[in-house]
Amino acid sequence: MGEPALELKILVVDDEPTYRLVLATALRNSGHTVEICSSGSEAVAILKEEHFDLILLDYMMPGISGINLLQWMYGMRMNTPTILITGHGSEEIATEAWKWGAIDYFVKGQSDVTQLPALVMRVYQERKKQTTE
Repeated sequence: MGEPALELKILVVDDEPTYRLVLATALRNSGHTVEICSSGSEAVAILKEEHFDLILLDYMMPGISGINLLQWMYGMRMNTPTILITGHGSEEIATEAWKWGAIDYFVKGQSDVTQLPALVMRVYQERKKQTTE
């Protein structure tokens, strides 16, 4: 058996209720604490009050989009590791997301949700390493 799993506090921001539930369930089953919200504006309100170890953020949402939220976090100097969730991954989306601080992205329908916990840990460890160097 490897090292004990790390329990992270994760915020899932996605306007699709079913997909939000799928992501939250996969993460909770891996031992993480998960809070969910359905919009960028709701995420801003939560992030003003609470700290998270990691954020899963939908790219396309009505109102405040994932990129808008990343820009807001960047302006607020929030260094929370973030994974962008997108319906279709593209070079442009990835470049834009990285510019504003996202570390990786997860493609809806193409990426296997069972691999999400491993991606979450990799991204979290990567950011942790960056901040301690």
